[in-house]
Amino acid sequence: MRRLLLIMLTGLAGVALVCAGIGVPTAEAADISAGSSKYGKGWKRCTPKLNGVRTTVGAKQRTVIVVNQKSKTYANTGFYVRINGKKCSFQRMFLATKSRVGYGGTVAGTQRKQGTGTTPRGTYTITTAFGLKADPGSWVSYHRVKSGDYWVEDNQSSHYNTLRNKKSGGFRYWLPASNKNSSERLTDYPGQYDFAMVINYNRPPHAVRYRGAGIFLHVKGKGATAGCVAVSRKNMRIALAYLRSGDKIVITS
Repeated sequence: MRRLLLIMLTGLAGVALVCAGIGVPTAEAADISAGSSKYGKGWKRCTPKLNGVRTTVGAKQRTVIVVNQKSKTYANTGFYVRINGKKCSFQRMFLATKSRVGYGGTVAGTQRKQGTGTTPRGTYTITTAFGLKADPGSWVSYHRVKSGDYWVEDNQSSHYNTLRNKKSGGFRYWLPASNKNSSERLTDYPGQYDFAMVINYNRPPHAVRYRGAGIFLHVKGKGATAGCVAVSRKNMRIALAYLRSGDKIVITS
């Protein structure tokens, strides 16, 4: 189903993307978006400079997101798609010059503490997504948020830093927001969580308690985030249409 949706998306690129004001992807980029059998052949590990940052790209990595902090709570966020048939060539699909990071700025991921409103610097994979809206045609596994869904931030729970419904139990969903062990009820964030990708920071089975949970790439709201990276709804849909499981996001300053 995802492949069918993206083939349809590719066919409409000349209309939808032009109307959005972001241009049409090259034929090569569109080809890998549609799941060409050529995808990945002949690719090698390389270290391109993208969005002003030198980063390592694995041989099987298809896309790269580079978040380059420019002020305490703002960043330039670039999204790049590897072009089929070229060893280390990328097409930039968007550059969000006013994307938002945490109200506490950024900090090295190994030094982060829960509740500080900081965005963790480092390189992380993305393997899943969720949203209040229906799956727009994501290559990664997508969960449609339903009533009772929480992101567990209860440090005493074995489900720390995972998505779980309160009906399944195992965490103290009733704790108030003022409590350091409170969890996020996802339906409380319409707009921001219409579309979100999970950044695999401090995830199980190696999660460190009190280091922080619930770090996402999501739709931008009115202000800074509590540690996530936020871009426009349009850019989130582009990322969902191209990013594949295991592709990486680089957060730097």
